[in-house]
Amino acid sequence: MEPASAQMPAAAPTPTPTPAPAVVAAAPVRPAEPAGAVNTGLPRPGESWTYRTSGKWPTSPRREIVIAVQSVGEGAVTDALRADSQARLAGDVQRSVGARPGFVQWSQIGLEYSPYLGAFRDLGTLGSVSNFATPDLDTWGQWHSQAKVLGREPVSVPGGRFEAFKVEVWSSRPGTGGPTQADIEPVRIHYLVWYAPEVKRYVKMQRRVISANHREIEKDVFELVAHR
Repeated sequence: MEPASAQMPAAAPTPTPTPAPAVVAAAPVRPAEPAGAVNTGLPRPGESWTYRTSGKWPTSPRREIVIAVQSVGEGAVTDALRADSQARLAGDVQRSVGARPGFVQWSQIGLEYSPYLGAFRDLGTLGSVSNFATPDLDTWGQWHSQAKVLGREPVSVPGGRFEAFKVEVWSSRPGTGGPTQADIEPVRIHYLVWYAPEVKRYVKMQRRVISANHREIEKDVFELVAHR
């Protein structure tokens, strides 16, 4: 028999329970864009814009024109133009690059400046651009151009009232210096273009042609009437 003074063995310490791991909510996964999804902010085949045009002189054409999208692909838009509700004429089809400043040259209405720039670019961050290609005007060549976003402003046209981006464009060329032509020789073309992103095309364009002696040769205005 063991002596009364013998010590009982110490009990083993109770282990501390390990806390259960915290439950972490999974981060939401943004659903993938379906294959072939269409960006509704860009023009689409069949979409059309009707513009009312007017000019400086009593003999300047005053009419309505319809520009309709034929196809969209690789960042470019192919349009057909119809004037005065007549079937479009052969050759009245033009292609423009959406995101790059430039001009569309029509046989019936002359030059448009980058009609879809406001759909393909954020004009709030575009700033200014220069030295982009400029077509000849009639027989006058050697043009160079620069453009600048002036900011946003409200504009009213027959098709509605819009909060639009206003863009200014100057196209210039060296004059020949001949005094006999100074009154009729174009050396500057000044554009003001208003883009409303929701319309995808410009809603108003003003185009002024200025001669070597600083005379305004022509002034055309294009205003949106309808968008379908």
